[in-house]
Amino acid sequence: MRFSLRKLIRNLILISIPLILVSLFAAIFPMRYMAVEYTMWQEEKDYVKNGDNATTLVLGDSRAKSGIIPENLSKGVYNAAIGGATAIEMYYACRNYLNNHPSPERAIVIFAPYHFCEIDNWQQTLYYNYLTVPELAEVETGAFKTGEAAVGYSGWITDIISFKLRLPNKYLDAIYQAKFTGNFEANKSKYDSVMADCGYTEFGTDNGNDGLNYETHHETFDYSELVLDYYDRLMNLLEENGVETYIIQSPINEASGKVISSEFWTGYDKFLTAVENEYPEFTVEHEVPVYDNIYFGDNNHMNRKGAEKFTAVVKEKYNF
Repeated sequence: MRFSLRKLIRNLILISIPLILVSLFAAIFPMRYMAVEYTMWQEEKDYVKNGDNATTLVLGDSRAKSGIIPENLSKGVYNAAIGGATAIEMYYACRNYLNNHPSPERAIVIFAPYHFCEIDNWQQTLYYNYLTVPELAEVETGAFKTGEAAVGYSGWITDIISFKLRLPNKYLDAIYQAKFTGNFEANKSKYDSVMADCGYTEFGTDNGNDGLNYETHHETFDYSELVLDYYDRLMNLLEENGVETYIIQSPINEASGKVISSEFWTGYDKFLTAVENEYPEFTVEHEVPVYDNIYFGDNNHMNRKGAEKFTAVVKEKYNF
């Protein structure tokens, strides 16, 4: 049998066409097949680049996202926090916001203490293509310097290429599960809802929850050097742009408050003291409030009732 290069090339092209089509669909129509959480990341990404100017910008993770209700706090507040984010994502969110808007008067920064210890959603950051290639290069350089395995793991280059090219090995299953366009209506509705609420959304909807939160899994405040480096970058960015900054502690439920180790709290307090000394013009809260379990929609996040209470406390305490 004679080898035919022309036939081989033709067959390769025929095989590659459906793969290319899947990748194009994945890149162009993410709202049609992605899980609903993607819409919150995309809404925030759109806002920091193209949204209205904010007088107060909320930065942080899901406890910030579900804990501060902008319309209850004051006019001109936007909640740009992201579920699962660490200081890494928020540094770039803030930088992108400042590149496209005048500096806000104030920033409220809220992170769950455990998010200084774990980068537990990095694959989600890659999957949602939240960061640009230059931004990813900066993060990977930092991961190499600090030895952060959650980011600088074996195979990270292949992963980034696969996510950026929207290759089928990363996205085909989600497209199949959504039957290509099955998630569009729910995703569009969630996107519009988050935008209408100026970035706020609920993560837990129980009428009370006594489950143990993520901090209960840490005996000590075993921080990530990469996260602390990016937190310092975020603080520097806010300081350099003259933003009045409030580092606020989100409440935890009573069940978790009874279990979290004293060693963890001691380490966290030392970290906050170092931040306070480095940025004396910032307001830095140390005490993490403990709310009754009825104010929590799941083990980590306040429900709407809890968010209303917490937002009212912040409003009164700082005269927003």
